[in-house]
Amino acid sequence: MAKFTVEQKLDAVNRYKNGGESLNSIAKSIGVSNTETIDFWVKKYQIHGLEAFNKSYTKFNLEDKLNILNYMNESGLSTLETAVQLI
Repeated sequence: MAKFTVEQKLDAVNRYKNGGESLNSIAKSIGVSNTETIDFWVKKYQIHGLEAFNKSYTKFNLEDKLNILNYMNESGLSTLETAVQLI
């Protein structure tokens, strides 16, 4: 997958939020092979606003990773949903 700028991500999110385009049409127009990437951006933006697209280079230790896996298991969230919540 190509790297996208913050502006490109925001543009894709806004195009979807405005209701004029589907995730599929946006993904195709920017050269993404599936809609999961765009959906991930939209969900992150809904939760975190503009901060969603700031670079974060978090490193999780083993205990953090186990806690995240337990959180996923207990809440029934997918990996994508968990990433949206925690990243």
